[in-house]
Amino acid sequence: MPRCAWILIGSITLILNQTIGLAATIAFLFAAIGWALTTPAVLVAIASLAAWHLLNAHAPRARRRLARTH
Repeated sequence: MPRCAWILIGSITLILNQTIGLAATIAFLFAAIGWALTTPAVLVAIASLAAWHLLNAHAPRARRRLARTH
């Protein structure tokens, strides 16, 4: 994952920890994961975001041909 994603995840976690506490933050995380795993619309959204990311960030690149100088 890019560094900016880790910074975003860390900052959101710290904000939640400071505002509602560690236990509530962990409970919220598990509730959100459980909701996402059982809701078909969320699964479709996650799959489409994953596909978009794979196609845009990890697409195969064509080789560049080097110009011959001889």
